Amino acid sequence: MTTKNRIFTFCLLVMMIMMPATLLAQQKDIAIRVFPSSWYNSYYEPAIDGYGLTIAYHPILNKVSRLNISAEFDVLKARNEFLLGFGYNYTIAQAKKYRVSVEANLLSGIDLYKPAPLYVGGLEAGARFDYYLRKGKAMFAGIGARETFCPGYKAIGVWKYSSWPVTVGLRF
Repeated sequence: MTTKNRIFTFCLLVMMIMMPATLLAQQKDIAIRVFPSSWYNSYYEPAIDGYGLTIAYHPILNKVSRLNISAEFDVLKARNEFLLGFGYNYTIAQAKKYRVSVEANLLSGIDLYKPAPLYVGGLEAGARFDYYLRKGKAMFAGIGARETFCPGYKAIGVWKYSSWPVTVGLRF
């Protein structure tokens, strides 16, 4: 097992342990993400950059507005990241069996760089489609645009990149 896989497995375990602590939350979800990317340090290079795991809590503000509070661990080609996100979700359309929304998130976290972690920041916007299985349970999919940067990498490698995160997950 590689170091990246061990780190990913460890973070998955930590997130699964944290889930029972949020059982009283209004809405929570867990998702797997894939990061097709297009720009590295202003150079165009389409490729799959990596994958990630996200857990999120969504306090409901009113019928069409929610907050996004998330934690994610990403295993990317250039690095491994742990990010915390805070954002806003707005419902465009809703029916008995589905919900379509748009969201924007501010990201902040660390790159697990040796010998010391480095700061990572970013912005993300996207669209999401929820399909309700039964009350309080849903499957969802989404796609977005993300710009992240790691100033500590500027002198040694990929410090800024854009990607198009594709997400699938479960809400409970």
